[in-house]
Amino acid sequence: MTYKLAANQINTVDIKWNKVWFVGLNALTKSEQAIIDFLKKEDIARVFWDADVFYYNNPLHEAGGFLREQRERWSEIDFEGVGDYFNQPKDSFNVVACPKNITQAKVATEIIKGFEKSDLEESNTAIVLADEALLFPVLHNLPSAIKQLNVTMGSPLKNSTLFAFVEVIFRLQIHAIKYKRKAFYYKDIIAVVEHPYFSKIIDLNALTEFKRFIIKDNIVFISKSNITTYFKENTLAKMIFSIWEDVGQALQAFTAIIEQLRLPLVGKKGSIESEVLATFFKSLTILKKLVAENKFEIELKTLQVVMQQLVAKETIPFKGEPLEGVQLMGILESRTLDFKNVIMLSVNEGKLPKGKSVNSFIPYDMKRYFKLPTYTESDAVFAYHFYRLLQRAKNITLIYNSETDDFGSGEKSRFITQLLSEYKGEIKDVVYKGEDLENSTATNISIENKGLASEIEAWAKKGVSPSAINKYNNCSLSFYYHYLAKIRVDDAVDEYADASTMGTAIHDALDKAYPLGLLNEQFIKDNTSFILKDIEDNFVSALSEQGMKEGKNYLSLQIAQKLTTDFLALEIQLLKKAATDNKRVNIIGKEVQLTHFITVDGIDFNLTGKADRVDLEGDTLRIIDYKTGKVDNKEVAFSEYNEIIDDVGKAKAFQLLMYAYLYLKMHPNYIGLDIIAGNFSFKNLKPGLLKVSKKINSKQLEVINITQAVLDDFESQLEIVLKKINNDSFVQTTELKHCEWCDYKMICKR
Repeated sequence: MTYKLAANQINTVDIKWNKVWFVGLNALTKSEQAIIDFLKKEDIARVFWDADVFYYNNPLHEAGGFLREQRERWSEIDFEGVGDYFNQPKDSFNVVACPKNITQAKVATEIIKGFEKSDLEESNTAIVLADEALLFPVLHNLPSAIKQLNVTMGSPLKNSTLFAFVEVIFRLQIHAIKYKRKAFYYKDIIAVVEHPYFSKIIDLNALTEFKRFIIKDNIVFISKSNITTYFKENTLAKMIFSIWEDVGQALQAFTAIIEQLRLPLVGKKGSIESEVLATFFKSLTILKKLVAENKFEIELKTLQVVMQQLVAKETIPFKGEPLEGVQLMGILESRTLDFKNVIMLSVNEGKLPKGKSVNSFIPYDMKRYFKLPTYTESDAVFAYHFYRLLQRAKNITLIYNSETDDFGSGEKSRFITQLLSEYKGEIKDVVYKGEDLENSTATNISIENKGLASEIEAWAKKGVSPSAINKYNNCSLSFYYHYLAKIRVDDAVDEYADASTMGTAIHDALDKAYPLGLLNEQFIKDNTSFILKDIEDNFVSALSEQGMKEGKNYLSLQIAQKLTTDFLALEIQLLKKAATDNKRVNIIGKEVQLTHFITVDGIDFNLTGKADRVDLEGDTLRIIDYKTGKVDNKEVAFSEYNEIIDDVGKAKAFQLLMYAYLYLKMHPNYIGLDIIAGNFSFKNLKPGLLKVSKKINSKQLEVINITQAVLDDFESQLEIVLKKINNDSFVQTTELKHCEWCDYKMICKR
């Protein structure tokens, strides 16, 4: 409006100057053009451009578009300031692809370390950010060699760590209101207590104990009383974790937090953190005033939205010396400035130029018809700033984020593509592979079996289970990490019932209900409802306070009860069939703890296991393992005994044979009977008991009667595995599908 007013009134103003110089202009508004037109007619105007023939003389190059328009408009003016800088050799010109934004900041740091000390002190170096969100990552990664730094761009307050802290507190309180509980959702609490700012206002020991309490007790909704038990001495923690009844409590809490965070910064001038706190306190003061002026009540969610709008307008100011040190700036701040060394970050399409990212209700064609600015003009403006900044630089590094997301970003800017195509000098187009990235692809890892004797002996003494052996057969490296290196995944709160929860609930209910002794149809009919109720109780117990009336947990419970109902119906059918064959089922063991020592290579291995059920069906001893998942016949059938250790698909067969081996070592009096081992698969009940079998041919199976010879064959295979554990190196599996659910796949980069 000021320019328009000046253009309209310039005819009536007495110009006091003899000459008016316009320097370094590019895109001009109609008002600016009118002002220059008038001064040119009065022979007062002098215009100096700053351009390069590289883009100025190319009629198709968008960077010189506005300058060419001005040349046509003012053809009588001598176009001074157009040089031939791009044809002069550069000392270095690099384009670097980096995965992730934080890596861009690290690359910039590595490049700066290679500059001469004078270049870091004499304002010869500029770090230019096409994405303002990179400001803090760059600031936090700058090397100590930089003694002077001038930040000419402001950082949006909405991108600050402090506002992120405010947002997680809002989420905590809003969810508490939404769930209509006098308690907080554990994920919201974890987000608050793990935030860096929370650790500044709380005792770290109390914080550690509190997090351990949440995970250990598996609490999904945590009451205020539980929280204050750990933070009872901290007033701020009490304010944060009190249910806010009105917005006044929210504003009071945020004010207290800011005051507490400012205390350690008293007397420290110029710190970034103090600027952030002061800027946010300004927004908070405005918000408090707005709330005080309005008599009507507002909801907490509304308060959050208003705060977001206020914060979105605020920028954290920085101060520095423009003539000294490294200059950190945005694209627009670099206008008309020249530097010897230029490092530009986020040179991605969509960031530079921004393209069609401007929202408008006016269609593009209508804008063109009425000669309104469109995104193409905006792109041309940024193209000029980009090329003009580079034209006199000697050392240029353009860095872009190569990581793609769901929307396909990760593409380098078309400005880079233009340079690679049109620039006559050398440009090195490289992919960054720093120390933290050079192993980003999967590598072969092997742990040599040396110096591990004590770890192996300790594991052998503690207990060697079928699952441990199967883990070794599946991936010996995973076995090493879990049992020898003892690298364990952190415990977490189980909010929803998983397969393990379901399996445990069913197993425990059956173990509790089934009697030792004779099992009959009437018992199952009479106790089905009690078994199903026990399963529900087990779910509730496993998931602490989490309700079972809706959502995923309700569905999981219904599935568990349906699977169990179907199994009990099958059990009745099998009992009827046994009765017709004059057989009775006599349960002689439930959840049977199994153990036996075997010596291999001088090491005593304590073999352990737990059989869900051992019974006698007539004169046949059955060793049974319940599986709440799906098991197929092929998983318990094999041709040769070596398959049970060489083929991970035979893990179920190995487990059943190991249970039989251990049970018969403890109860050798049963050897000589017909002995079988099998799975009841709750998701594949049609075949009944899936018995360990031997393949006669591709279509025929023969149930294995477990004799002493079978036990000897199994023991031979077991000894082979134990010898491997004791002597062989631990290597990755070659089957990548086994890595999908592995806890250690991040170590292997798979």
